[in-house]
Amino acid sequence: MHNILLHELSEIPPVVLSIAGSDPSAGAGIQADLLTCARLGVHACTAITALTIQDSVNVQRFSRVAPAECLQQAQVILDDIPVRVIKIGMLGSAEMVRAVVELLNAYPQIPVVLDPVMTAGGGTSLAGMGLREAICTELLPKVTIITPNGPEAQALTGAADLQAAAAQLNAQGAQWVLLSGGHGEGPKLENLVFRGGILQQTFIQERLPHQYHGSGCTLASAVAAGLAKGLEVMQAIEGALDFTHAALRHAYPLGSGQFFPNRFYHPESSH
Repeated sequence: MHNILLHELSEIPPVVLSIAGSDPSAGAGIQADLLTCARLGVHACTAITALTIQDSVNVQRFSRVAPAECLQQAQVILDDIPVRVIKIGMLGSAEMVRAVVELLNAYPQIPVVLDPVMTAGGGTSLAGMGLREAICTELLPKVTIITPNGPEAQALTGAADLQAAAAQLNAQGAQWVLLSGGHGEGPKLENLVFRGGILQQTFIQERLPHQYHGSGCTLASAVAAGLAKGLEVMQAIEGALDFTHAALRHAYPLGSGQFFPNRFYHPESSH
């Protein structure tokens, strides 16, 4: 019996708590986090910040969850389950940022991955008044790694170029910045990793031809999954970039808009 119990315990997956908005198309948001973590052998628990009405084209509208209710969703999980990493996506309002910061203050030992969602893939703004300022001044000092794309980094900081934006995010408190290069131009994209305002490493990938629904959510939750499995930050970043690029390379069109990442792509299936 003792050996059976030890075997069962060894198969308990590490846990990520995702605090983000819900996407009924399951391309982005909480659903993207669940799918990504499941594929990577991590159990994802969730606290929903907003309910969206969206398809593969765009977010049509959304309603925010009351910050106190989101906080309660997260708190019951943290009270009961050993969460290894907290991944944060769409927050939607300065009030929600402050509620999440209050939560994080009680768990300084848990690494935090922030995907600073401010705009839907189709262009709809998901940011309420004061959201940018609250993220930069209150949330960033709690963040282990932030994973913005180029437009998000510049929208957060107002910086004129990407390196200055990344350095500013470090200066405002984020320990690591993974600046994804999917919104640039040219046949290759550059993913830049910063720490202490200094470029640590550049990961170059082939630029893919389509627009993708939930690529940023996939990348951030893959980083969180890697950290939950005990990887060092740079290892988690490299693994997440590889995983996300493979998922996008084999993405599929479900609707009339963006392609959906194939998070369950297996290399063997191409033979």
